[in-house]
Amino acid sequence: MTLHQRHVDWLTARALDPVLAEQFGLTTVSDNGANWLVVPYREGEETINHKWRLTSEKRHKMDPGAPLALWNADCLKDPRLTGGQAPLVITEGEWDALAVIQSGIPFAVSVPNGAPGTPTQDVETAKRYEWVDRHAQALAGVKEFVIATDADNAGHNLAADLVALLGVDRCRFIDYPFPCKDLNEVLVEYGPERVVECITTSKPYPVKGLYTLDDFPERGEVRSFTVGVTPIAELIRIVPGTLTVVTGYANMGKSSLLNNVIAHTLSEHFPVCVASFETDVKPILRDGLRQALMRCGKHELSSRDTSAADALLRDRLTVISQTVDEDMEMDLEEFLRLASIAVRRHGAKMVVLDPWNELEHKKRHHESETEYIGRAIRSIKHFIRTHDVAFWIVAHPAKPMPGVKSIPGLYEISGSAHWANKADYGVTYHRKSFDQNEAEIVVTKVRMGLPGRRGSAKVTYDFRTSEFVEIIA
Repeated sequence: MTLHQRHVDWLTARALDPVLAEQFGLTTVSDNGANWLVVPYREGEETINHKWRLTSEKRHKMDPGAPLALWNADCLKDPRLTGGQAPLVITEGEWDALAVIQSGIPFAVSVPNGAPGTPTQDVETAKRYEWVDRHAQALAGVKEFVIATDADNAGHNLAADLVALLGVDRCRFIDYPFPCKDLNEVLVEYGPERVVECITTSKPYPVKGLYTLDDFPERGEVRSFTVGVTPIAELIRIVPGTLTVVTGYANMGKSSLLNNVIAHTLSEHFPVCVASFETDVKPILRDGLRQALMRCGKHELSSRDTSAADALLRDRLTVISQTVDEDMEMDLEEFLRLASIAVRRHGAKMVVLDPWNELEHKKRHHESETEYIGRAIRSIKHFIRTHDVAFWIVAHPAKPMPGVKSIPGLYEISGSAHWANKADYGVTYHRKSFDQNEAEIVVTKVRMGLPGRRGSAKVTYDFRTSEFVEIIA
């Protein structure tokens, strides 16, 4: 069955050419008494999926069990794309892609399943982006992408995901003319010439340097994740792309706090890469994470079944350590190299460096400690932006003057005020007395625009459940 007249009229009302639509295989299919406008997804001569739409109401469906692929994916084979002579336009729907093609630009594809209504928690493993792996080789050869998602919250979410998946340095964004929110609306309101103009005047996503306000695309909601420590749940969250600095005097319990955060992240969110320099991996780090995962005390481990916790740790935890090769020189450059492998190979989205002072710090000739730390933090933040990970560093404060028991902040960390100035989040764990099971967790910094707030919570550590409990005055 060719296109039903109702579907011809529907396409025409969107300024889309029904003849062109039929050339791409669009047709009308009757099913259960309804006429569906059906869009085939093809790879060469094979049709691998269909998008079904009712034009009388906004209802969609796809073939059950069919693979997710880009619509019009065959255009990826064109050498003009891989040769850099033309960009690939990625749209949120087939109608926008048809609008681009009808306007004279053949290199347009559509994602198969629209835009996510909420920020994607982990784009690398999200099922909705399985098409990235399917087309990985072809997409790797594309020199430039024009991200043409809708100008609404869902579209901003999709754009952020596409940039993360394809690489910010290859992506451009579009400013739509009023009152349009997508390229099909531009075709309706202004015609094909304006569609082409939107694409040819698209702007690169900012990477570094100085820009005007118009150079920046709209951003979706900041993606953030719970830390798993109830007393500070409202104060701080785990945010990919940010640097969190944790401080506090030695042997006061910071490791127990971090174990809770790491275990919760492994269990509820995503893989973590941990630098274990001061703590033996087995049994200390492993058992601390076991306790936090199983909510039990250390004395119970020998009698509890740890197989589920151990399976999670094997699957989602990677460890950077020198215990296997003690002659290995672990400076910041080597640490970031190993961490990048953990991100790419094991999917780590959080990196924990505990502690900073155990790295080999290689200052340049005539470089002061302050200058070195500033340079080191710039390298870390470049790593964070490149890999979109949450990076937590434990950095010890300078030893206090005798008799001084005040809570140390980021400015008290040994070496430089850069810790305070460049961190996105600052956390202090402080106990007034080593002999008392009472501490204060203080969130000393939350950069403007990030979720959370400055504040503190007085806590005690429940050794029976290996968790922190707030002390209510």
